[in-house]
Amino acid sequence: MEKVTLEGAEARFERMFGAGRLRRMPKGRADTLLFLSVAASILDPRKIYSEPELNEELKNWMSDFVEQRVFDHVTVRRYLVDFRLLLRDQQGSRYQTNQTMINHTIAPEVRSIQPALIFDSMETARAQRRLDAKRANNHSI
Repeated sequence: MEKVTLEGAEARFERMFGAGRLRRMPKGRADTLLFLSVAASILDPRKIYSEPELNEELKNWMSDFVEQRVFDHVTVRRYLVDFRLLLRDQQGSRYQTNQTMINHTIAPEVRSIQPALIFDSMETARAQRRLDAKRANNHSI
């Protein structure tokens, strides 16, 4: 599998946000892996996280572009472990990123991508289109 580039990641996040906030994990495996790799890359690679610390980090990261009532940080944490982007200790209470897997999946510059900014930009554009359409309808009457 080829690493996702910054341009490719931005385009894929735009597609994921096409209907608004995410309400579930992306359907395609490649999009799921991108989403999860970016989620894992926000974590400090040198830190070992307790479950509450990890939950808080994920919740904060997701807050601006995910519908958290239906798609939550717990689901993302489980997928991160399932996709081996997070390593969990034998007791299941401590987590650390798997940098090898992240590096295998995304190009280094993709680590800096901010899905919340992409989502905000798309929402602004949507609002402007609605406003323009409303103005056009008012002028045609």
